[in-house]
Amino acid sequence: MPTYSLTLEYDGTDFAGWQIQPSVRTAMGVFSDALSTVTTESPALTAAGRTDSGTHAHGQVVGCTLSRAWAPDELRNALNATLPADLAVRSVALQGDGFHARRDAVERTYRYLVVCRDGRSPVMRRNAWIVRGPLDLDAMREAAASLVGAHDFVAFGSPPRIGGSTVRHIASVSIERNLLGSGEAVLETVAITVCADAFLRGMMRSFTGALVKIGQGRATPAWLASLVDTATVRDPSVSVAPARGLHQWSVRYEPTATDQELAA
Repeated sequence: MPTYSLTLEYDGTDFAGWQIQPSVRTAMGVFSDALSTVTTESPALTAAGRTDSGTHAHGQVVGCTLSRAWAPDELRNALNATLPADLAVRSVALQGDGFHARRDAVERTYRYLVVCRDGRSPVMRRNAWIVRGPLDLDAMREAAASLVGAHDFVAFGSPPRIGGSTVRHIASVSIERNLLGSGEAVLETVAITVCADAFLRGMMRSFTGALVKIGQGRATPAWLASLVDTATVRDPSVSVAPARGLHQWSVRYEPTATDQELAA
């Protein structure tokens, strides 16, 4: 019985998150229906993470075991012919027995997209947070440095299970400004990218809310640093950025024996 990993991309606007819920459309529900249609099986699924309602994914990894063996490209193409326009399978790979998309992940990357402008942005409204700019990126980067490393981030989120640890290890935080176009047609975007071993619920959106607050001059880097490792509950002074600007970007796994053989 072969085990597969499937990397998915989806526009989260019309999904009530990843996890199946009664009476609402979810990414997992839509994917499960397509998998059942194509394979005539209903296998248990594991996923690298549970994206929030309205959050997008570029590299959500899903694991499953099927009774019938499929060529990876054949399975990908059959699923993409069945799935709706807002969800696609980017790739399929064979995995070893016991592969678990969440437990086996060693690093996850999330990216939050901010558009700086006065007024609305009809084109970007579904996949970015529109804020009044410009933002002070130097202050934001100074603040972000206090997030790197292993820390207790209870001020910024909650664990997926009651009583779970709120300590996470942040490998890196980058904040980049991009200017597209010129003159009145310029589009100024700020991308906040965080790589970590795992994320608390709401953590990335809370990071973004805090960093934008600092970038707008409404708080200092020292304020953010004071919340790391010292809080005992989620801090009400940290605003949560809207889900539409959050993009689950990628998930990293340790190379398998098969990967190493192919690279040799």
